[in-house]
Amino acid sequence: MTLKYSSVGIFCKPNAKISDASRTLRLILSIISKIKNQCRVFIEKETAELLLPSNELEGNIATIGTLSDIKNSIDLAIVIGGDGTLLGVAREFAILDTHIVGINQGRLGFTTDLDDSDLGNQLSKILNSGGLLEKRDMLDVKVVRSLKNAKEEIFFSGFALNDAVVNRGAISNMVELDVWVEGSFLHSIRGDGLIVCTPTGSTAYALSANGPIIHPQLSCMALVPIASQALSSRPITIPANMEIVITVKNGAGTVLHCDMQTVAELNDRDRIVIKQSSYKAKLVHPETYDYFSILRKKLKWNINPTF
Repeated sequence: MTLKYSSVGIFCKPNAKISDASRTLRLILSIISKIKNQCRVFIEKETAELLLPSNELEGNIATIGTLSDIKNSIDLAIVIGGDGTLLGVAREFAILDTHIVGINQGRLGFTTDLDDSDLGNQLSKILNSGGLLEKRDMLDVKVVRSLKNAKEEIFFSGFALNDAVVNRGAISNMVELDVWVEGSFLHSIRGDGLIVCTPTGSTAYALSANGPIIHPQLSCMALVPIASQALSSRPITIPANMEIVITVKNGAGTVLHCDMQTVAELNDRDRIVIKQSSYKAKLVHPETYDYFSILRKKLKWNINPTF
């Protein structure tokens, strides 16, 4: 039988709890070694150095390389860590056709479906049959900065799987933003900032700011104000194909985060342009995956039905 995935890469967060992550890595390698068909294994260099002793690194356990060395050589990325680790890997592989499966060693783990108790059964099934593939929307984010002589430059350009957040950094005063959707003025915001999230990101920072939970099969974005001064300022959900432009009015020290990573310090009159990316994050789930079961478990909705 031909393997669905014949070449896999293994990645781990740099600050992982070494004993747990090392045990998981060895378990993954043991599972792969028992598969009869040939399966090539690549381990990201920092992951290998963190989790394996030097004598194992010198053996033929796997090919060790940097992310840039191996990213074009694999068809499945196995991520050991939490949601943040998976987000980083997803951004790296956004323009490729690589599929991603997460093994949770974080806290919530909305996107990292497996844990050590699942691996023995589920990982071999995924390698052989592919599991359930889900393509998640991503955001294309750029910052346009005004220069002298009416010129502009793209100050930053990148992807986000969860969200793009414009908020105050170390400053204590409010952020002031103008928000436009498809060229139509929506409103001005004075407060701590604004979250623009995908359905995947609706259960992240946006949820703590009273944003809606959005099923990942919906194609939309949500705009969620953060501690707005106006009580009438509420989250709004719009179609994913609409372009959002956020203009910084009065916000020296305002920052832009993509997936909670600080990517740019913003100036007055900077425009943050956010739209649906043409690329998708390709997540692989076990065949038993159930989104509503994940919600109940992670959000502790432990109410049993009466019928």
